[in-house]
Order: sequence, then C-alpha cells, then structure tokens
Amino acid sequence: MDVARKIVIVAKKIIHRILQWPSKTVHSIYSIGPIKNKRYRHRIDLIRHHSQNLSVLNTDETPLAEGLARQGFCTTNLEIFEAFRSEKFQAATNDIYNVIEKNYVETGENIDIVKLLAAKPLLLDQFKTIFRAGLDTKLLRIVEHYLRLPVGYGGVDIFFTVADGLERGARAWHKDSEDNPMVKVAVYLNDVGENDGPLEILHLQHNAPLFENLRGFRQQKLIDLQNEGKIKFEITSFTGPTGAVILCDTFKYFHRGKPAVGRNRRALFFNYYANKPLTPYFCPNPPFSVDRMKDLVSDLSTTQQDAALWRENLKGIDKIVTKRKPYLNL
Repeated sequence: MDVARKIVIVAKKIIHRILQWPSKTVHSIYSIGPIKNKRYRHRIDLIRHHSQNLSVLNTDETPLAEGLARQGFCTTNLEIFEAFRSEKFQAATNDIYNVIEKNYVETGENIDIVKLLAAKPLLLDQFKTIFRAGLDTKLLRIVEHYLRLPVGYGGVDIFFTVADGLERGARAWHKDSEDNPMVKVAVYLNDVGENDGPLEILHLQHNAPLFENLRGFRQQKLIDLQNEGKIKFEITSFTGPTGAVILCDTFKYFHRGKPAVGRNRRALFFNYYANKPLTPYFCPNPPFSVDRMKDLVSDLSTTQQDAALWRENLKGIDKIVTKRKPYLNL
C-alpha cells in the first residue's frame, strides 16, 4: 500500500511539473533583463497613475494600512469587517469546517474543498458566502493602499491543519510568487496558541545568497545555518483568539503555518494582488467560470466586481497563459 501511495505521489508531481511548463517558460522570458525592466517601468507608471485615484480610508482603516505599509504585516480582528462578522459568514464557516473535521475523525484523512464540495454539493452556498466575504470593501481599501494599485482578488484557501506535528507543504518555510507585492489575509476560526499552528514569518538579519532561490526549507536548516554563523534570524508568531485577522505580504516574507501539536487549527487565507499582476501565470485557478463569477458578484460594487474578475483585464500572452479553468466543476 505504501509503495502504491508513493507511486501516485510521484506521478502527481510529474504531472504538476508538466502543467507548469507554459508558466515557467513565459516567466523565463519575462525574466530577461530588458523585458523585465520594461514590465517594472510599466508597473511604476500604473502606480503613478493610480495614486490620484486611491480610495479614501476610513478612520479605523488608516492604522492598519499604515502598519501594513511600514512592516509588511499587521493584525486586527474580524469585528471591523462587516462581511467577516456577519452571522451568515459565521454559519457558513462552521458548516464547512464541521464537515471537514467530522470526515477527519471518521476517516483519518484531511479532505480538500474540491473533494468536499463534490461529495457534499449542498455546501456550495456556504463556500460562496466565504468566497464573497473576501471582497469586503474595508479589506479591499486597506490592501489597495498597500499595493498602490487596484486589487485583484485571488480567492480563499480553506485550511484545516491537523495537530500531527508534521512539517510539510505550507508548514515548511516558503514564499508566495503570485505577485510582488501581494497580501494574504488569515482569519482564525478557533483560538490559536503557540502549539496550535500559528502563521509565522521569518526575519532574516543576514540574507544568505542560498535563500534567494529557495522554494522551501525546514526549520532545522535555519537552526543549522545560525549555528554555523551564516545567518541570524527572528520569527514573528501570530498567535491569537478566534476572530484574529492577520494581513501579511507573503512575497516579502518567508512564512509558514507552524506545525501544530496542540489542537487542530481552522483558518481561512484570502489572497490579493494587483489586478494586473507581474506574474499572473503563477496565480492559481479561479473556483468558478467567468459566467458563474459574474453572477456571484453581480450585486456588488464595481470595485468588488473588478477585483473578482481581474483576469478579464489581462491582455496578450498574460491572458493566454494565466490559469482560467475553474477548479470547481459544479
């Protein structure tokens, strides 16, 4: 059984790398000096143009926007965001996570949202509620001021982190690559202490060259390098109660979910980048087709609709290679 499972894992990795080939090819071309410089100059022009059209921040939004701009991260709680504090959102998250946890208790397996909705299609409305919550207008304004550009909404990741102590996947140190800069917003749905898988970010005092091209590494590597005198580092660990919200630039910082050994963690991660990312081909697939997405956000403001439908603004090669196939076939 173990051999069969390993074969399946290797096969999935091979398929994944094959599917990444178009994106990596385009990225290699865009990384050529003159082309890269041209794209960055265009980004600067867009920032300069949008500086006259930045949304006006409310009083309670300003400290968060300033903290995010100053440090690349800030913390708050869900009470300031209308979408997150709504009873409908709270009920939707409870419904989905209760099913995920029940499935884990019964099978010992952590089911992802695609398989969950395929098995339990009646939960689709709850997923839509959670997805729409990421378009909260306060949140979009804060992120817009950090990016200094109109916001593209990358959807939501629904994480149920099992307290098994394993250091793998998002629990190893890594950086995100969808855009530079970008913002992830974590929402804790249960109390998260030091042993319960808090989001952590890494502060490297000496950024050794070997870190520049690393996709991911484990905690022991940091400890070994520090013991060898090659680096010094500090870690910010975002513990917090139910309802804690963390905004962080996950392109800027190596980050991870600390391997949990206490209790299982329920946490949502919402993703944001400029509506014309520098590397749109690294952005994940949307959950819905364009038509379904338009229906889902049709009652929202123009700003919210534009954030959800950012792929429609892409042109040329960017539009061709950016992932558009919905990951939910419902």
